[in-house]
Amino acid sequence: MSFDSVGRIRRPVVELPRRTPPPPPVEAKPAAKPTGYSQADTFEAKPAAESSAPAGNTWSGDLPLSEARNAHRTNTKEEFQAALDSDANWFEGDVRKEINNDTPEMRHDKAHEDGDNLTLNEWLTMGKESGRGLKLDIKESDQVPAVLDEIEKVGIPQDRLMLNLGFDAMEKWGPEIRERFPNAILAINPPTDGEVKAADARRMVEQAEKLGGPVTFVVRHDKLSDEAIETFLPAGTVSVWGESDDPAKAAEALRERGVNGVIDIAGPHGNNWGGKVDAAKNWFRTQWDKAFGG
Repeated sequence: MSFDSVGRIRRPVVELPRRTPPPPPVEAKPAAKPTGYSQADTFEAKPAAESSAPAGNTWSGDLPLSEARNAHRTNTKEEFQAALDSDANWFEGDVRKEINNDTPEMRHDKAHEDGDNLTLNEWLTMGKESGRGLKLDIKESDQVPAVLDEIEKVGIPQDRLMLNLGFDAMEKWGPEIRERFPNAILAINPPTDGEVKAADARRMVEQAEKLGGPVTFVVRHDKLSDEAIETFLPAGTVSVWGESDDPAKAAEALRERGVNGVIDIAGPHGNNWGGKVDAAKNWFRTQWDKAFGG
C-alpha cells in the first residue's frame, strides 16, 4: 500500500486497455466500365479490347452527314458483329413484324434470311452502347407504334437517330414521330419509283417543311436528277444509296453534283447459284413457319 504526500492512501493505478483505432474504411472499387457491346440473348459481341474497329467511329449530332460511313445491313447477329469490327459510324437496320408473332424484329426481306436475326430491342440496345448513329428503315409501317415505344424504352439519343419510311407512310406517321423525337433525322423518300425530278423533289420538300426539324432527302443514286438536287439543297441534305461497279468513283461524282449527305454505294451483289439456293431454302422455311407456327 502506498501513500501520497499528505498521508492519504494512494489508489492503485490500473492501466486501461488501449483502444485499437478502427481500420480505415475500405474504398469501394468503381464499377467496371461497359465495353460498349451488349450480350443480348445469345449474341456475344467481342469486348472492346478485342474489336478491330478503329477509334473515332462513333457519332454525334454536331458532325455533318457527309462524314457518315454507313453499314447498310446489320439485321443479324453476324452482320452486327461485322459492323462493330468495321469503321462504320452509322448502322442501318430494317424492321418488320416477326413471322410467327406480333413483335418487331430486324429483317430486310419478307421471308426468312440467312443468319440469326436480332430483335428490335437487341439491335437498339447494342446500337446505343456502340455509340454509332442508328438508322431504322421501317419496312412495314404498321410496326411504327411498337418501334417508337421501343426507341423510347431503350433511350436512344435523338442526335444519333434516323427514321426512314416510304413517302406515304411518312405522311401518316411523320407528325407523331416528330412530336416524340423532335431532334431525330427524318429520312424523306420519293413519292415515285422512277427518276426523281423537280416536281417530286418539291413534294418531298413540302413534306419536310410540314414536319420540321432535321431531315435528309434519300434517293437511289441512279434515280437522282440534277434538278432534284437543286430543289433539295436549300431545305436539307441529300443522301443516296445503291450499287455501282466502282463505288468510290460513283461517290466522287455524286459529291461533285452537290450530294452532301450520306453516300451509301455498295459494289454489285451479283446473282450466283448459291444465292438462288439460299433464297429458295428461306422461302420454303417461311412457308413452313407460317403454316405450322415455326
